[in-house]
Amino acid sequence: MTSASPWIRTTTVETFRADVIDESQKCPVVIDFWAEWCGPCRQLMPILEKLADEFAGRFILMKINVDELPEIAGAFGVQSIPFVVAMLDGQPVAQLPGVQSEHHVRQWLESFVPSPATEAYNAGLQAEGSGDLETAEKLFRDAASHDPETSAFQIALARVLLGLNREQECGEIMEALEARGYLEPEAQSLKEQLEMRHVVEDSGGTAEARKALDADPNNRELQILLAEALSVDKRYAEACDLLLNIISTDYTPVRDKAKEAMVTILSAMGPKSKQAADYRRKLATAFY
Repeated sequence: MTSASPWIRTTTVETFRADVIDESQKCPVVIDFWAEWCGPCRQLMPILEKLADEFAGRFILMKINVDELPEIAGAFGVQSIPFVVAMLDGQPVAQLPGVQSEHHVRQWLESFVPSPATEAYNAGLQAEGSGDLETAEKLFRDAASHDPETSAFQIALARVLLGLNREQECGEIMEALEARGYLEPEAQSLKEQLEMRHVVEDSGGTAEARKALDADPNNRELQILLAEALSVDKRYAEACDLLLNIISTDYTPVRDKAKEAMVTILSAMGPKSKQAADYRRKLATAFY
């Protein structure tokens, strides 16, 4: 029972670690324990093979003949066949004993095999994390097209569009999300970042904000506006230092406004930013 499909494979004792354990770090590996003399195995195997081709690489089907590889069967404690076990990250995550219908096998696979939308989303997060926002945009669009009901995909797309300075497209997504009657915390943060950009653009950007502040250097509102403008230019340290100075020295209501601006800027810097983490600690110390 061999197959030309790249998603259907066999292994040996010597190559099992590379073929199964290591491969399962990349995607689920479904092991089908079978034998030539096993009638039920011949009923189940075509279903597994069909689904392996249909899923097109979202999992690998590894066929192990228990008569030829009793050591591996013994290591998995196989007592009767057909016996199917799924491996992920080097560990067994699900079992499928006995013959099952195609519908049941499909449901079983979908319980641990990432959907195309999830795969695209995860790849998009990797691209975004490496700074490749153009690729991240394409992947998040792909995820959203596969599953338009999952808001996380729409939010991720809006986030990278904002990072690409495509405010109008970001705003359209935010409007659609807000039409549901609520916004998730990250979506709310994106909305605030977008509003901050609009305020900065309406005021003429960093140069105009600095010019206005030079004419009235003690004006806290203008200091906040300059900080917001600096953040839009991704000059986060300058923006945060300016706001921290207000928070540390001004105990009027403008202090709360400076804090709100800084929280929005820290969100724009991203959850994995070490610089943002440092400034969050400084904000906590200054404000509380």
